[in-house]
Amino acid sequence: MDINEVSKSIGYCGLVCKLCHLADKCDGCKSNKNCCGKHLSEEGCYQYNCCVDKNINGCWDCEDFPCNKDMFSNTHDIRIRAFVRCIKEEGTTKLAEYLIRNQENGILYGHNKEYDNLENEEIVLKLLRTGQK
Repeated sequence: MDINEVSKSIGYCGLVCKLCHLADKCDGCKSNKNCCGKHLSEEGCYQYNCCVDKNINGCWDCEDFPCNKDMFSNTHDIRIRAFVRCIKEEGTTKLAEYLIRNQENGILYGHNKEYDNLENEEIVLKLLRTGQK
């Protein structure tokens, strides 16, 4: 898997479109071939709309991160918030490197995979950066 390709596929919210289960038919939220359910829903994606309105690359470039809205609400998946923190601190390429390295070592990205259902952002970041819980 190409680090540059994965890095460029990171959505506004921090999800990694190239590693999504829909990647074979979707090029991610920043493309014209976007099939993200959140983006296409009636209410749309808050993070997508906000980043486009602010003309920024992603939530990691926003002064208001974390905004606690939509994908970053307390009831949503904390891994996304942790991924954006990682990008804010180390950049999209580094996040892509971590994810690919971990994928090669059996730590899988995706819904209900290894980064999901962890207790807090710090645990997600530790797993991401070290490959260990």
